[in-house]
Amino acid sequence: MNGFLILAQDAIRFTEWSWPQNATEWLVISVIIGGLIAWSIELYRRDSAELSTPFRILLPTLRLLAIVGLLIVFLNPRTRTQTWADRPSRVAVLVDVSSSMLNPAEDPAEESVSAENVPSRFQRVVELIEDSSWLNELREKHEVSIYSFNGTVSNRLATLPPREDGSESSDEPTSEPVIWEEALQPKGNETRLGEVTAQIARELNGRTLAGVIVVSDGGNNAGIDVASANDVARTLQVRVVALGTGGTKAPINLELVKVVSPSDVQLGDPFDIEAYVRAEGLAGQQVKVELLTREPGTETAFYPLAEQTTTLLEDVTPVQVTFPVTPTLEGEWEYQVKTTPVRKVREVKEADNVRVTAVNAFERPVKVLVFAGGPSWDYRFLTGVLKRHPGFTIDACLQSGTDGISQDVDNLLYQFPTERAELFEYDVVVCFDPNWMDVPEESRRLFEEWVGNQGGGVVFIAGDINTPLLASSRDELGMIMDLHPVFLDTILPGIDLISASTQVRPLNLTEEGRTAPLLNIDEDAANAATFWEDFAGFYRFYPTAGAKTGATVYATAGGVGDLTESEPPIFLASQFYGQGRTFYVGSPEFYRLRAEDPEFFERFWTRIGREAAQNRLRRSNPRGTLLVDQQTVRLGEMIKVRARLLDANFEPLQVEGVDIEVERPDGRLLSPAPRLRPDASYAGSYVGEIRAQNAGRYQVRLRIPGTEDAVRESVVAELPDLENRDLRQDVRQLQMLTAGTGGGYFPLSEADSVLSLLPQASEQFLLGEQIRTLWDRGWLMYLIVGLFGLEWLIRKLLQLA
Repeated sequence: MNGFLILAQDAIRFTEWSWPQNATEWLVISVIIGGLIAWSIELYRRDSAELSTPFRILLPTLRLLAIVGLLIVFLNPRTRTQTWADRPSRVAVLVDVSSSMLNPAEDPAEESVSAENVPSRFQRVVELIEDSSWLNELREKHEVSIYSFNGTVSNRLATLPPREDGSESSDEPTSEPVIWEEALQPKGNETRLGEVTAQIARELNGRTLAGVIVVSDGGNNAGIDVASANDVARTLQVRVVALGTGGTKAPINLELVKVVSPSDVQLGDPFDIEAYVRAEGLAGQQVKVELLTREPGTETAFYPLAEQTTTLLEDVTPVQVTFPVTPTLEGEWEYQVKTTPVRKVREVKEADNVRVTAVNAFERPVKVLVFAGGPSWDYRFLTGVLKRHPGFTIDACLQSGTDGISQDVDNLLYQFPTERAELFEYDVVVCFDPNWMDVPEESRRLFEEWVGNQGGGVVFIAGDINTPLLASSRDELGMIMDLHPVFLDTILPGIDLISASTQVRPLNLTEEGRTAPLLNIDEDAANAATFWEDFAGFYRFYPTAGAKTGATVYATAGGVGDLTESEPPIFLASQFYGQGRTFYVGSPEFYRLRAEDPEFFERFWTRIGREAAQNRLRRSNPRGTLLVDQQTVRLGEMIKVRARLLDANFEPLQVEGVDIEVERPDGRLLSPAPRLRPDASYAGSYVGEIRAQNAGRYQVRLRIPGTEDAVRESVVAELPDLENRDLRQDVRQLQMLTAGTGGGYFPLSEADSVLSLLPQASEQFLLGEQIRTLWDRGWLMYLIVGLFGLEWLIRKLLQLA
């Protein structure tokens, strides 16, 4: 990061001689020179006694002049030319771009002022940076480098050189000017104020660093604390100045934290939209929560659907409000949830009072194939439940069945499907401990393709008989093992771990399991938690060796297991496999829950069936599927988009890339249009990413090449809680950061006060020098030789010895 700008160059030229350095050298040289002169004079006094006066003067003069020439060579006269340059005084400006900078820059001035009319902190900072007068005054003495930071510090956004001769130019020495509204757009989900300040102090430290200006709201929710950064700055003698933005009063704010809804439902099936509301400064007060909607395919305004009033708990504690909804038309329904205080108050921020979610209502029933090794209790109960449900059609393949048996299903198969058209008509396959060795290898390969490439869903239920055989047949049944979201443990011969247990073991729900709708026994989350705490559990769990990378574990076996058990067996887990999704149930005793709550047994299997079939049900066009990894992302994160496309012959589409259309939360299209690139793992698959730069709902649309049809998906970008735990400016943090460094804290409105705290720290340095010797000249050599030669010639002519 270090870099210096050379402002001006000055050349200085002077002559140097190699004079003696001390008295001893002077004495030695004086003796030698004096001796030579005395010897020369004495020689010619004796030799030229009979010569005429002109020769008596000429000959010693020639000798003395030659000696002077040699003396000049000995003293090595030379000219030295030095070029000096100015290293400018430097100032680094660190601008906070975490998502908290989207909050209001100050408290509303009066009751009638809406929070929406108060500029954001980000807008105020952009105004400051774009204010040429402030930057120009700073550049009167300093070179200004601007960086942005959130969880990390950016590369240098711009370097503004010091102004010369009062120039008003503010151009950066870069090929393109910086668009500050884009460069400083808040996108980070954490703020490492202390860590970034310490990093910049270390990297830019030097004699010419006049100081570091930090522009922030004082948030520091990750990394080292500001006290440690202050220690670094004081140790390195780096002056730190803080410009704070944001209101300082205790905030009053109502927030719709999140809205939970299914992404897909069967047309006519009731479902719940859950809204979670919390507030600051409004504890005990009542708020109104409204549910609005608009019908599929329309762009009209939302119309009211339902309304509830609830009482807020203590600050920052969410309250759940549930709206039961039944879709009446097929298509994507948009639902808007809005909350407002019953008693009118002035909020610090109103943009977080509204959220939008989307639910796709489809009319096609889920087509399920139940593939079982034998007629277990769960198999019998499940076929009965799905047979009676209007949202499912069910076929069964019972490996132990014989011709003429009767099953409570729509169609009975006597072997696992062997043809592509036969298998690909199903949305979900539920596997109750089947013997996969009896399934032809080509059918197993077709099954893996149906999941990975066609978005099929699978639910594996471990059992006593065939699951141990599957776990020990990795070489033969590797494709089936890959579809499992867990690693099945191998049971040694003679040890029947799954059936020998005589002790009931409860379930331990993971954090994902406590929030997953799959295990929600009751609409009330508290009642659901109580149920699982009181539920006795199951006797049999198939041993596992952990979950696979990317898999989600919802529940594991609790209690004390067998001595050979290295870790608790996984009871429920899922994973995405290519375009499809697979689930694993680790016990053949799920029917025990039916005795506790028959309604929950039915709800679980219908929900897991629809979750597994979700990717298949989204295929509004048989030639294309559009998927997103998550329905909700945090602001600043990447939205990962996947597409599976077929050509007109229903073969994988092979092109260099496909464009998608992305509608931002403000209704504008993302430009330029993002492009999905081919996924080398699967033919006809394309992947890409979009950064969620604004909070709200993103609409992603993909037109099927060669058709007028389009598939679509939606994702909601949410502000992370880290950045919204406290909406106030943390003045104390900023003061701690600057204390004792020679800088100080100022509100952003007093930015001009910074100028007097940053002294000019420029310095001159030697850029280069040239040395030219003066004695090393031909004429001087000729002169010395000529003097000695002329003396010798005259002596010869005069017949002197």
